Amino acid sequence: MAEELKSLDTAAGYGGTVRGPGVSIPPYDGQDWHKDVDRCLDRLAEAVANAAACELFKDDGGDLDFGVRAGLVRNGDTLYTYAGCTETLTDDATNYIYLTAADLAAGNTVTVATDAFPLQSVTPHIPLGTIVAADGVYTHDNIDQSFRQRSMLAVGHAMTAANANTLVGGGSAGALHLHSWVGLHADVRAYLPFLNMTAVNDADGTGTMSIQTVDPFTGDPLAIRCRVRCWISTTDYGAPAAQTDFSVTTGTQLREIAADADYEVISDATGLAVMNIDTATNDTFYVMAEINGALYSQPVTITGN
Repeated sequence: MAEELKSLDTAAGYGGTVRGPGVSIPPYDGQDWHKDVDRCLDRLAEAVANAAACELFKDDGGDLDFGVRAGLVRNGDTLYTYAGCTETLTDDATNYIYLTAADLAAGNTVTVATDAFPLQSVTPHIPLGTIVAADGVYTHDNIDQSFRQRSMLAVGHAMTAANANTLVGGGSAGALHLHSWVGLHADVRAYLPFLNMTAVNDADGTGTMSIQTVDPFTGDPLAIRCRVRCWISTTDYGAPAAQTDFSVTTGTQLREIAADADYEVISDATGLAVMNIDTATNDTFYVMAEINGALYSQPVTITGN
């Protein structure tokens, strides 16, 4: 099956009309008909020039020579006037032909590979097509430009590694588009503290529990004062249970909820609060701490009673 074309009578009826953007069909009468034909051909030439930008063609300079037509290509903020060029194919191979940012900057070079087009994520490029050469020659039929005609990929903007680090590392509104927790500014992360709790058994019936506010992503101590509620229990995540002593040694007691059992504490300027533990029996006890609604539990074994 083949495409059914319009009849000649239908085509003849187009004389003196405009069939496309700026393309007028000349009438079939009058002494100046050839001028109308010239106008039509000039408009078609302009349209074809745009469509054929960076097109591959067979060059007559040698059996393995090919050319790339001129064209305008935008890469990021820069519009390049690509002058075109001629190059030589590798014989007995499929030649993958494409433009890189360096080719556009040079204005008259093209890149040819014999393995494949590179990954866009590794080498941003504009694929132009492939040409198969064999036995020292190639023909027009060996040029496949479907890669150029079907591609909607443009050469990526020449972003440097430093630009990318700035984007994900904070310091601009663009950092709100996060690829990494580093994109959150440190001042913001300070409002999302986690707690690290460290128990020490003094082996004399007493012990301590250090409660440190830390950056939720790095684990580094946060040098800010935080309000922490903490209590001691005989079971993990259990209710407060009074002991011989449970009191603040580092930080400031803000509120006593239950004597020797349950307190609200303000950490010191380094984000640290330390609780003293004194029990009447040897056992494993649990200190719970809560900050911003998040609850933590850490066991401490007391001996030496």
